[in-house]
Amino acid sequence: MPAYNDLPVGEAVYYPFEKAVGLIYETYTFVDGPDHRPGVSLLLSDGRNVGGFNAEEADQYLVPLGDTGLRYEFADVGQLAGDFRRGVFAEAFHNAHVLHLSRTLASAPQR
Repeated sequence: MPAYNDLPVGEAVYYPFEKAVGLIYETYTFVDGPDHRPGVSLLLSDGRNVGGFNAEEADQYLVPLGDTGLRYEFADVGQLAGDFRRGVFAEAFHNAHVLHLSRTLASAPQR
């Protein structure tokens, strides 16, 4: 049985396709419907909004890193861009990078 990722708002993820750390800023069910697992929207640490991943895509493409402590209420992409510029995500991205570094170091071969 495959393992499924539960990616709530505030979760840090690594997105190998972009070789980048990101934050889940929204979960949604309006695409696949309320009877399906929620999809997620992803903001990368350079400010790019790479949009949504349905649950199966998130399982396939996003590597969970852990909770960053971010509590965020998404309204629209204009607000998201403004919040990024104002530094709303700065601490969460710092925590995300620490989580990624910890995971990378933990998986490095011992000398």
